[in-house]
Amino acid sequence: MSTVPQVPEPIAVIGMSCRTAGADDAQALWELLSGERRLIGPVPERRIPSVDAGPVDAGPLQAALLDDVTGFDAAFFGISRRMAAWMDPHQRVLLELTWHALENAAIAPEQLHGVPVAVFSAGPAADYRERMIQADVVDSAAFPGTLITFVANRISYQFDWTGPSYAIDSACSSGLSVLAPAMQGLRNGEFPLAAVMAANISCNGFYTSSAYQAGALSPTGDSVPFSARRDGYIRGEGGACLLLKRLADAQRDGDPVHAVIRGVGVAHNGRAGGLTGSDADAQARLLLGTARTAGVPLSSVGYIEAHGTGTGGDLAEAAAVTDALRTALGTPRDPVAGPEGKMWIGSIKSNIGHLEGAAGLLGVVKAVLILRHGLIPPIAGLTRPDPGLSFGDMPVALADHPVAWPRGEAVRRIGVNSFGVGGALAHAVVEDAPEPEADTSAALSPAPVAVPLSAMDREGLSALAERLLETLGQPQPPSLPALAWTVQTGRAALRERRVLVAVDLADLAGALAAVAAGQAHERVAVTDRKEPLGHLPAALGHTAGAWLDGLPVDWAEHWPHPRPRCPDLPGYPFQHRAHWFDAHGPAPHARAAGPNAEVY
Repeated sequence: MSTVPQVPEPIAVIGMSCRTAGADDAQALWELLSGERRLIGPVPERRIPSVDAGPVDAGPLQAALLDDVTGFDAAFFGISRRMAAWMDPHQRVLLELTWHALENAAIAPEQLHGVPVAVFSAGPAADYRERMIQADVVDSAAFPGTLITFVANRISYQFDWTGPSYAIDSACSSGLSVLAPAMQGLRNGEFPLAAVMAANISCNGFYTSSAYQAGALSPTGDSVPFSARRDGYIRGEGGACLLLKRLADAQRDGDPVHAVIRGVGVAHNGRAGGLTGSDADAQARLLLGTARTAGVPLSSVGYIEAHGTGTGGDLAEAAAVTDALRTALGTPRDPVAGPEGKMWIGSIKSNIGHLEGAAGLLGVVKAVLILRHGLIPPIAGLTRPDPGLSFGDMPVALADHPVAWPRGEAVRRIGVNSFGVGGALAHAVVEDAPEPEADTSAALSPAPVAVPLSAMDREGLSALAERLLETLGQPQPPSLPALAWTVQTGRAALRERRVLVAVDLADLAGALAAVAAGQAHERVAVTDRKEPLGHLPAALGHTAGAWLDGLPVDWAEHWPHPRPRCPDLPGYPFQHRAHWFDAHGPAPHARAAGPNAEVY
């Protein structure tokens, strides 16, 4: 008797953070993508020094860079200035991204102390260490500061997580490969939560020089994936962190679910395609195999977020998608689930460059944003497709214009591709989150609520209030109960504290404006002036007062079931101070704020 294949348990994305050129969070990234912006520009010499293109006739180096890679809020994480200076910028970025991902999931970090949370990070390049070697300097703090293992181990240590913790290096597929052990471990019950992360920072010329001379980088700096202008890839900086949990557990615990990952597959070209080449047949097998093990038909995937680097690999990838779909559709053909009955192809690298080891995870972030906003953004800068591209009679199309893809009855699915220069392949299938239950919190009868705000210092508190005030000015602001619930139960309680008492959003906006300006307000309670708490119900006022005094409290006891759904609120405003191991660090871009680097 035949057995029905078991469908693997779906995995929920409950927290998400990112940082790229031109975007400090997911909302800013979406504005960049939907606005078809290309954040690629000239690279200052001190930023990536000693680049030697060799025999390649290359113009001025172009890349999509972060505003400032020297900045870090070391004091926030209790890290000494000396340690921060000798710490690889990848570790710094990932610490802040992990914190923001926890906030996005409405999880206060102290709730997870001692919990076996898993950490899987893409293993980055060693530019910072190479820069130290070039400068002929060393320090004992560089021991943990530059070992690649600490991109994962530093996170586990900082947050006191006891699950597995290691870095994965499969070159440019690393950021997607990290999903594989995370999903397997979650499904096997090895740990309750996984943090997957990746970052890419460029600050030394060795890799750039070798990539130029190997023919990988664009000599013009004007390459566009899948276009007639492709002539190599353009480097990009940034990173992302996702928090993953079994979908059933996330729904039980009331976590926000941004999207669902149905499956991930990893493989290798073998000898096909050469040592550093790409093989269409191997990629096609991976697409088909991943869909099969995920328990979904490949025809249900309506969009492919391609690896799409702007190299010769684009043609192999397009051929792989076409061949895989041809095999999946069979005869007679099944309909394809994408808009207009097509499977669309796009690439984030046209906007923010190729983030190398972090590229695949940014592809997943883009997939989540496409599902959230119901729109496939076009490949920025694509005016004339590569004449070598051919999809034959297959319903496959390049996203050369915005394509509406609203949520409907059928579940929307996206495939994310990522391929490493050494032949390591990864593919993931991402789909819609289940429709959430209606959030009735906005209909609750008006009553004063307590909105606790905290930061490490008054400067941070002011910046946090300013960010929340901007959130209230959005076309669809969160409801007051949902906002209050989230900051009460899903944020860390830090040193500088205020409790804002509000009946409606206008009330809250006035109080936030006062905190942002550093002014007293009749609705803002502080440790030595708690009179505003008298507007609250007695029990809630007592809890708020205890919280102001630094005592542990249980805000949840004041909330009936069902609890409000956690809205997407801005992350903590880290107060960056520049840290570098010597006096020759890269200067921030003109638009980046912050003091000059300190030398240790």
